[in-house]
Amino acid sequence: MGKKANINLQIFGAGILMTHLTALVQESDGVRAGKDIEAVHRMRVASRRLRATLPLFGPHLAGKRHLLWIKSVRSITRALGEARDSDVQIDHVNRFLETLQPPNRAGVRRLLLRLRQQRLALQPKVLKALDKFEKSGLVSEMAQKLAPFDIYRDRLDSNDPVLIEMADQAIRTRLGEFLAFDEIVPQPDKVQELHAMRIAAKRLRYTLETFAPLFEDGLKTTIKSMRASQDMLGEIHDSDVWDVTMQEFMDEERLRTIEYFGTARPYKRLAPGLLLYQEARRSERNSIYEIFTQSWEQWKNEGLWDDLTALLDARLASVAVSEEPDEPVPSVEEAVAEQMVKSEPEDSPGEDQDQSPVQ
Repeated sequence: MGKKANINLQIFGAGILMTHLTALVQESDGVRAGKDIEAVHRMRVASRRLRATLPLFGPHLAGKRHLLWIKSVRSITRALGEARDSDVQIDHVNRFLETLQPPNRAGVRRLLLRLRQQRLALQPKVLKALDKFEKSGLVSEMAQKLAPFDIYRDRLDSNDPVLIEMADQAIRTRLGEFLAFDEIVPQPDKVQELHAMRIAAKRLRYTLETFAPLFEDGLKTTIKSMRASQDMLGEIHDSDVWDVTMQEFMDEERLRTIEYFGTARPYKRLAPGLLLYQEARRSERNSIYEIFTQSWEQWKNEGLWDDLTALLDARLASVAVSEEPDEPVPSVEEAVAEQMVKSEPEDSPGEDQDQSPVQ
């Protein structure tokens, strides 16, 4: 006989997953229109949060089925990721263009043109991924599976030791993964490692935000620092990618010029602006990296990570001794089952067994 699912873990997890699923669905029309770059950003973030929390709560709510949910959401994240990266690049280049004098604008204008062409070419892929996602019926399936738990959110016992232990283990695991990069922080040339650190920062932040409601202070201080860390590491990574991309772009644009004109001479009017942009990205990277290393040392000196560990210790200790209620309280499974029986016609047996919250 399998181990009985913990109802508080299920209610809490269902609420988290429903929040992210709803946020994802709400942005669909805006992403399809392709006019608001923030719609793409918000939908991508919602999909990433959903992917981050499904491994935690999915097995307790949908068994092995949650693996298919993860796979389906991953396809959306990837399609939106390329589009979002392109949107960010266009926005950054456009703002840089506004700072230039006419002699240096030609190359940056050409770069902006190519980026816009690239973004336009990505939109059909985004729409195809959205169509596939919507036709899969995943949203309806997840909602039907999660709703019976989510409606009992007000009955959640946030002091359930099982739930607190899950939060403790998940946060400590992600914190350990993040702090493992401590030794590479003073090494600006560790491009791949810094990229991996950015991913670790993102995972820790999402995990902290997931379980924040279980802590009295909402883990606000740590989450704020992790958001700053993730943003800075993200900008550093973007600059590293651009350093490679710009050289490739300049080489390709020079070849295009030769193929079209039979000579590389017209490319000379493009080169100054492109070189200026490449140098600006490198300078920006150095500035952000300096701020990041200073922030890192400040967080260590202030004991940010030690404070987080102390909060985890205290929260775990607060539920170490639990007391049985004086009178038996009906479980949520029983309440949901009773509600379903009442809602069924008297002459019809219950047909949808998947609606039951009992795993």
